[in-house]
Amino acid sequence: MREVTNRFGTGTLYDIEDIIALDVYAVCTACMSVWSDFLSFASSDECHFNVQSKYEESWLHRTEVIIVLGCQVTDLAIYNDLRTAEELHKKHPELSIYMGGCLAHRFDITLPDYIRRLDVTREKYQNITDKNLIDYRKPFWNESLADDADEFETGNLFRYSYPLKIGAGCHGKCKYCTIRDTRGESYETDAYLQVGEFLANDDVVLISDSPSMKQIQDWCHISARYHKPISMRNVEPQIAVACSKELLDLADKGLLKVFHCPIQSNDPEVLRAMNRNVDLTLSYIDIAQELRKRGTKVATNIIIDYVIDGKTFHNMPEEWLNEHFDYWSWNPYFDGNWDYEKAKERFEKYIGEWSR
Repeated sequence: MREVTNRFGTGTLYDIEDIIALDVYAVCTACMSVWSDFLSFASSDECHFNVQSKYEESWLHRTEVIIVLGCQVTDLAIYNDLRTAEELHKKHPELSIYMGGCLAHRFDITLPDYIRRLDVTREKYQNITDKNLIDYRKPFWNESLADDADEFETGNLFRYSYPLKIGAGCHGKCKYCTIRDTRGESYETDAYLQVGEFLANDDVVLISDSPSMKQIQDWCHISARYHKPISMRNVEPQIAVACSKELLDLADKGLLKVFHCPIQSNDPEVLRAMNRNVDLTLSYIDIAQELRKRGTKVATNIIIDYVIDGKTFHNMPEEWLNEHFDYWSWNPYFDGNWDYEKAKERFEKYIGEWSR
């Protein structure tokens, strides 16, 4: 347990070593980066408790601690995190609850007294032995997602892929983003030290908040060398453009399965307001079409209802998105100022009534 200060203020963070328990129930309502972080720890020799992946009343009678791995990318996600913890607390008020993931680092967001903040928990270079060690909740924007749904169904992309962790953190300065303050210590792995893990697992997707140019180039080389398909996630447009030759060559070989690059918008004015590179983002959109011609599926993220100086900008037409991408997902613009009641209203506007 220690006191930590970041741009959101000062707060107390617990470390995983502070949790003294035999049995833990861990539930993730966040992204694959947060999910795979904790999976890497739960799969390691450093894990000092039993982790239960399914919510079962019988097992929870002997559980001592509940860990909720939360997200804070939008107020909708924060609202979902808190409601998840609230419902678990109502059912099991005797159990200790820790909030992990990115939300733990948002000291400007007051958590209920019964929730402690858990720092980022991960084990680098760890082969994930069991992806079911955590209750990975279905996305709140598609709770009806079937277990056997197509990979490109809303909220299902990469959900059943093997998450090969290659780093965390981002040094970008997009105005809407807080990753550099909420993802713990930034790091990058050496791709050539993970070849064994890559070869030992099927349907591999690289997991990092923002892979570097060297990482993408190295993994293109490794995939081609072993003639084994690979998918890539969260590659920023400027990195994709810088690595376009390697990516296109890999796609030509039929080895680049899915390539995910968040463009966030195709409107130059909006991109400039976001502090993102306009020219390289637009250039990447053209490269994405070349990847598709070679058989690679391309995916992206966008931000809708972006606000600049009080003006809300129009959303990107679905027809354009469907024409240019095989999969896309959206987040509504969040100004970073947390308000529970406002978040509830916005959740009902964009998603519907919370029903978990």
